[in-house]
Amino acid sequence: MELKFTVTPKQLKEKLLRIARMDNPPAVFLWGKPGIGKTQVVYQVGEEVGKPVKVMILSLMDPTELKGFVFPDREKRRAEFFPLDFPEEPFILFFDEFNTAPTAVQNAAMRIVLEKKIGDYEFPEGAMVVCAGNRLKDKVTVNKLSSAMVNRALHYLVVPDFEDFKEYWMQRGLPEEVVAYLELDTKYLSGEPDIDRPYPSPRAWEMVGRLLQGGIDNVEDIAGVVGEEAAVRFVAFMKKCTGVGKMLGAILRGEKVYPKASEVEKSFMLATVLVNKTNSDNLAILLNYALEAPEYMSPYIVLWMKSILKLGVMTVENLLAPHVVELTKRFASRYKFVIEG
Repeated sequence: MELKFTVTPKQLKEKLLRIARMDNPPAVFLWGKPGIGKTQVVYQVGEEVGKPVKVMILSLMDPTELKGFVFPDREKRRAEFFPLDFPEEPFILFFDEFNTAPTAVQNAAMRIVLEKKIGDYEFPEGAMVVCAGNRLKDKVTVNKLSSAMVNRALHYLVVPDFEDFKEYWMQRGLPEEVVAYLELDTKYLSGEPDIDRPYPSPRAWEMVGRLLQGGIDNVEDIAGVVGEEAAVRFVAFMKKCTGVGKMLGAILRGEKVYPKASEVEKSFMLATVLVNKTNSDNLAILLNYALEAPEYMSPYIVLWMKSILKLGVMTVENLLAPHVVELTKRFASRYKFVIEG
């Protein structure tokens, strides 16, 4: 499936939220390479609209499971269908790996997608069906969808986006090293899928974050998740960021210490770690730090300011509070940064 128009995970979430709130939402099919956050978005939508998510890996199922199990009723002299167990309240049925399933299973799923029925069981009003699949070029073993199935759903092609990834990452307090590195090397956020070696993806980087939290930062371990090239560059980046923690402590105490002009990696790292350290109590200190920064620090200072506003760490109201409003005006003047109030 190739679509001209694409959506990022954040855009997809906004669209699915609107659809999920409909009384009779249409089925949705999500396309995109593995590990870019499709499943995660579905869970987030279910949580926000109050509809539990029921996941079914279609490639692991048998056609009879989707049609309902047939049990004979000897007294009534008829057969009855017993469907799989589903919630009584509105829910989201998520068919993951849809097109890796055999054609017979896909065909059995079509009635569910179109009519929201399994056997004699009918989904409650407000229930939603979401399918996800990979494209042939994603190097995943897939079976072609029938034209009838294609015509039964609203299709979105999901593409990875660094800003979406950064927002997700920072809000969850995961290790800043990953985001700081990808600010510099964005192309390694998501590589081309491979079948015989690891490759980078948002899901793979999240695994790297968990390794770092566990104290595992060897290049061979990280290469086992995101591949050799990305791992070597990431570990080299971390080595060049040595000392940022000590520098951060000094900055928060009001000292004016800055990376050298040649220390690009350290500058990206500092701009990133400062984001979640910023609060109303130290905002004046950090604005003064920014105002006295050498000219070569300007891109990193602006990156810090954009990040704290976009991620909601600080609001415009915080920046215009009486004790910092003059500093904010000076900041806007120096960095040509428009703060919309």
